[in-house]
Amino acid sequence: MNEDQKEQEADQENENQKEIENNNYNTSGSDDKDIKIEENISNFEKEYYKLKLIVLGDSGVGKTNIIKRYISNIFTTDTKATVGVEFFTKTYKVNEDILKLEIWDTAGQERYKSITSAYYRGSRGALLVYDITRIETFNDIENWMTEVKEKVEGSLKILIIGNKTDLKDERKMSIETALNKARKLNVPLMETSALDSTNIKKAFESLLREMYKEFKKEKANEKKEAKKNKEKAQGVSLEKEIQKEKGCC
Repeated sequence: MNEDQKEQEADQENENQKEIENNNYNTSGSDDKDIKIEENISNFEKEYYKLKLIVLGDSGVGKTNIIKRYISNIFTTDTKATVGVEFFTKTYKVNEDILKLEIWDTAGQERYKSITSAYYRGSRGALLVYDITRIETFNDIENWMTEVKEKVEGSLKILIIGNKTDLKDERKMSIETALNKARKLNVPLMETSALDSTNIKKAFESLLREMYKEFKKEKANEKKEAKKNKEKAQGVSLEKEIQKEKGCC
């Protein structure tokens, strides 16, 4: 194969990769224009709602750096492995609602699983993270998904993240293979880099939008149920009054 052919193949591969990435990002809900997110709302008088998001994955995939890049826009090369759970918060105005996002950074080591399992409770969203330079971390994604679905009750929005795209020369997991797996699991996938911030904000806000939409559905259903119960209670009271009046005559 001559140099021109090699160059053409490389160009085609890059184009295919861009197409796959663009199609994938569009399926994650990140282009939902009806949901407007404003960050860093610190002073607010309106009632706020809490939404819990957990970040899962093997040790060393970059979970803590992903969160810190998003929360504080910082990255450290000497990040130590998380022991147990760390807790972060970020507040937003989403449309007309104030949301406080609680982000739980869980340890990836097997020996801490018994500790972290209690922290799954109440989660509305999960980021499942793997390292694109370590295939074994991708192979464990399905195990993490099984565990989180077993531990979390109710609706849960999930996004798979392939981290460390800055290490493209060390890539072991191709986008194509990862996307095929994600499609089988019926979960969107996005690639990120905590080092250079690639898609970090997009990943969190993509998942936040999906969590918010589900949250609004639940609130609407609760409102309908409350109205139905109120009407039912009023009907019972009216019936008692009618029976009482009849008894008096």
